[in-house]
Amino acid sequence: METELKLLLAPAHTKAFIRHPLVKRHALAAPRIKDQTGTYFDTPDLLLRRHDAGLRVRRTGNEFIQTLKAGGGVSGGLHQRNEWESQVAAETPDLPALRALVAGDDEQVAEILSDEVAARITPIFSTRIQRMVWDLRQKDGTEVECVLDQGTVEHGALQSPVCEIELELKSGDVNALFDFALQLLQDLPLRIGIQSKAQRGYTLFHQARRGDAAPVSSASRATALQLARKMPVEQAFLAVVGNCVAQIQANDIADQDSDDIERLHQMRVGLRRLRSAFSLFGEVIALPAALEQEFAWIAEAIGHARDWDVLATQTLSTLPGLAADSIAGIDLEAVRHAALIQARKQHAQAVETVASPRYTALVLQFSRWLLQAGWRTTATEDNQQALEQPLARFARQHLRQDEKRLNKRGAHMDESARARHRTRIAAKKMRYDIEFFLALYGEKKSRPYLKALARLQDQLGLQNDLVVADALLQQLQRRQARLAPSVAWVRGFLSGQAGDGHARTRRLWKKWQAQELPR
Repeated sequence: METELKLLLAPAHTKAFIRHPLVKRHALAAPRIKDQTGTYFDTPDLLLRRHDAGLRVRRTGNEFIQTLKAGGGVSGGLHQRNEWESQVAAETPDLPALRALVAGDDEQVAEILSDEVAARITPIFSTRIQRMVWDLRQKDGTEVECVLDQGTVEHGALQSPVCEIELELKSGDVNALFDFALQLLQDLPLRIGIQSKAQRGYTLFHQARRGDAAPVSSASRATALQLARKMPVEQAFLAVVGNCVAQIQANDIADQDSDDIERLHQMRVGLRRLRSAFSLFGEVIALPAALEQEFAWIAEAIGHARDWDVLATQTLSTLPGLAADSIAGIDLEAVRHAALIQARKQHAQAVETVASPRYTALVLQFSRWLLQAGWRTTATEDNQQALEQPLARFARQHLRQDEKRLNKRGAHMDESARARHRTRIAAKKMRYDIEFFLALYGEKKSRPYLKALARLQDQLGLQNDLVVADALLQQLQRRQARLAPSVAWVRGFLSGQAGDGHARTRRLWKKWQAQELPR
């Protein structure tokens, strides 16, 4: 199992890294410099990629090494993958040799490396890298291979630049990787590296296939959780949090496709799910206050950008189509355009925030806390028992609490926009919690309840969008005096829509109340 932390570095800061006192202090010798070329192979229909495997032959000098990576995953920049290597005679993989290596470790992966697949293997993309390698030894004896890679990933005429630091654990405590990275971060503006070189290469491959066609959104929704009724609560917490983190990092808006508003939306959803998970498990596993504050900060930054996206691309699309001279002095297209400009500015600011050292520090600190199981240091005997209890009992208890909270808040939702907002938050939290525990009850049994709850939450969300839209439009009204009459007209129109939605909300409320909580 290969365990490494990947960090992205701007080329302008490479000299500062090479000369950094931290590197010199722990290096056992001067760095080794290697020029490496690599070719990645797959079948034309990307069979290896579909099985989450990567096959590479790398040339260093006159030596050729084939490497197969499979399984594992990425969390907080920490890449953990099964890895098999062997020497080959030339820049062509030897699948029978790899199959013999893999068979003793992973029969499923070995089955992929069949003679039929070997006959179809073809080059997909390549890398050209200059590599600097330091062997580091920490005070506690932990040994780390520190690598600076600079170069390109290439597919035909398409290229993706590479400038990254890899900290690979050779022996000792994995937490040392995070400690070392956090110390570097005090002097260098590093970012978490989510994508491997292979992932960048496949992105170029698909880009070339697409040609001039419009790009497809690379946004990713949350994957299904696999939980069991007898699973201890602590194990379930790690599974739920890992699922949320995977959604966040898969949609990292600073990592790729930074203009994709759906990626920003899904990153926000991932953060909301994660914070809901903290609340759900909060009685037995408390997130440190400092981390909680930082998650609130990043959620607010991304949420603000998303609010403007919704206004510009969704809410204002409900405006009626009016002839230019139908209402004197009203220019709806100008309002839409002004909102879109502001949305793009806020989106760009959100990307900068996610690319900031502060966000990098949050991810590193949170990942280290998870690895250390930091909640155990202050756990009482009662806490320990609660962590070990079966998940089914815990889930049932908390879903009942969710239902009670939603009923209590919903009883007052007709009183004000704030009351409806509080009801929406309760509905959203309960929806996330049910989705977390869906595997315990089965989709078929849960579907009627979850469907009714989702429709209620979506309707409350639409009403909340109108409230948020009014606040944002007021900002436009103050900033652009020439648009004031048009914005005032839009606010009045949207206010009428908000009133029309109350009756539908009440109908959906009654439909939800008629459903029975999943068992």
